[in-house]
This record gives sequence, structure tokens and C-alpha cells, in this order.
Amino acid sequence: MSDRHIGVSWSVLDTGLRDADHNMALDRAFLDAVAAGDWGPTLRFLRFQDSALLGHHQSPRQELDLDYCASEGIQVQRRLTGGGAIVFDPSQIGWELICLRCHLPRGDMTTLSREICEAAAAGLRHLGVHAVYRPRNDIEVDGRKISGTGGVLEGEALLFQGTVLIDLDIPRMLRILRVPVEKLDAHAIRSVAERVTSLRALLPELPSMTAVQEALVRGFREHFGGQWEWPAAVTVPESVTRRLPQALAEVRDPDWLGLQDRPQEEQPLRQAVLRTSGGTLRAVVLWDERGQRLKQVQFSGDIFVQPSRALVDLEARLRNSHIDELDALVSRWFTNDVVDAFGMQPEHFVAVLQQAVEDAHAPCL
Repeated sequence: MSDRHIGVSWSVLDTGLRDADHNMALDRAFLDAVAAGDWGPTLRFLRFQDSALLGHHQSPRQELDLDYCASEGIQVQRRLTGGGAIVFDPSQIGWELICLRCHLPRGDMTTLSREICEAAAAGLRHLGVHAVYRPRNDIEVDGRKISGTGGVLEGEALLFQGTVLIDLDIPRMLRILRVPVEKLDAHAIRSVAERVTSLRALLPELPSMTAVQEALVRGFREHFGGQWEWPAAVTVPESVTRRLPQALAEVRDPDWLGLQDRPQEEQPLRQAVLRTSGGTLRAVVLWDERGQRLKQVQFSGDIFVQPSRALVDLEARLRNSHIDELDALVSRWFTNDVVDAFGMQPEHFVAVLQQAVEDAHAPCL
């Protein structure tokens, strides 16, 4: 923490339970108000009605089961920030920092992500869970993700947001995110639960929303210094409220949701199996044909890999990676993390991924 941030005064606001349209419009209105100097640095807590939020660069048809969302009354919206699609319900807590670049320590977005995630992780530790930062932009507990984050920098104004998983309905999440469960075997389905967790799963007694918010505020205060105050009787300042109608019109415009619309067929889900002397390795890949990128990767199989979180780290490294980066990314993971895969070699992981990608060009079974 830099001494120059000790004097920064942050407003802590809880804007309550809202639909996705209003929450995304408030992101735009807050960011514009802070950029214009009409409002100061803010930690905002937010909650959502049932929603599926696309990352800024994602296609609705590729990422979500839109028919299922419509039938279940799940609102679909697009974030200002990048990253992957996420599912919200009223039990989850969202948090975000909206400020000028000078209100936080210097550095690029990678540095900022680490600093902010470490602050949020420190706050979650006050609830009694061993939360730590996991590169590039996740917070985990014992190797399982409990919070994803992402940010956008517009000029000197920053919006950086994250979630806290209070509870988790994995089958529902997979259905919304267009993951065909019938294509995943029992090992792979269980592996999802091994990669994510929630406060309900970790704690003997679920903390209140207020307790979670207070813990996060404490973490940000300890990490960044400064004053973090809840302004009396303020949920949304007037400088933000007057910008809200225009922001709502923008996010409700069909062109906003269709900003990155591409055919579902360009991003198939495929899997491959490789049998080696070290065991059977299975990879499931969400493949971006147009960008030649592995959007998401999941490994499973009767393999032994140490340390226990090593595969989770590899999956994080490979997220959104270009096919040409595979060799280098897997090799660095194997050597830098001192991985012991009991006979499995880096080329085995690369081979099963390449096999899955090649299968992406075959007809979907």
C-alpha cells in the first residue's frame, strides 16, 4: 500500500437488488460521473434478479442457452468489462470499485487486478475462509474459485468489479451457460464442483449480506488505506441518477446486446481423450473458431497431478489463449510451478488439447 493513498476518501454504497438492465446502466452512469469529476471514488455493492451477464466481447448465442433463459425468466445483459459470462441470482453479492486511476497504486491492469483481488481476498478472510488471489483475476479458497473479477479503464476512469459466490447451483449454471451436460461424463461433471465453491459450502453458518459487505470494506481499507464511509441516506447520488435514463436507453438498445453476436456454430464444445503411461487424460474445450482461441478448458481423468491445485492453475492460464500459445503456456506451467504429473509430460496436455481443437471442425455429435 502506498502512503499517497491514505488520504483518499471512498464512498461505500449499496444500490440494492435490481434487474440486470438497471445494474449495467448504473455501471455506465457511475463511470461517467467519476470520469467527469461529478462524483468521487466509490465501492458499490449490487445484487441482481436472475440474470446472465455476458463479458463485453462475448456473443449471446455462443455463450448462453437463450431459449432456456427466456423460459426461466433469466434476463440477459452485456457488461462493460471483459471476461466470461457469469450467472447471478438474488443470493449473490457483486462489488465494484469506480474511481480515477490516481486513486489506486500505479501499474498496468495486471498489477491493478492483483492489488484489488488481494484486497478483496483479505476481506473474505475476515469471514473465516482462506481466500487468496489467483492469477489472472480470480479469488480462490483451497484451489477453488469463489470470486471472478474484471475491469475496464476508460481514459483515467476505472471500473473494476467482482462477485462473491454465496451459494451455487451447478446444474442450473451449466444449463444457462450453454454447456451440454450430456457431453460431460461423471468425472467431468464432478470436476466443476472441484473448481468452484461458495460461502455456504465453506462455512458452518452462512454470514448475512451485511457481514459479507463489512468484511470486504475492511479488506479494502486495510489494503489501500484511506477513508471508507457509508454516506447517510445515499444509495445513488444525483450526479449518477441524472445520467441513468440515457444509460438505460443504451443498454436496452438491441444493438448493445448484439454487439458481438456470432453464430453458435463458430464456438463448439468438443472433447478428446488421450491414453498415456501416466493415465487417461480428458480435455473439454470451448473453442472459438473465428479467433482460434481456447475460450475455456477443463481437464479430468484417472491421472495424478501435484500440487493438487496445479490443473486449476493450468486451466486459468489457458483461458482465452490462442492455439499458437499452447506449447509455451503449458511448458511454463510445468516448469515454473514445479508440477509432478506422475509420468504425464507437457506434450501430453498439448496433444489432447490439439486433438480436441481438431475435433471442433468435425460435425457435432
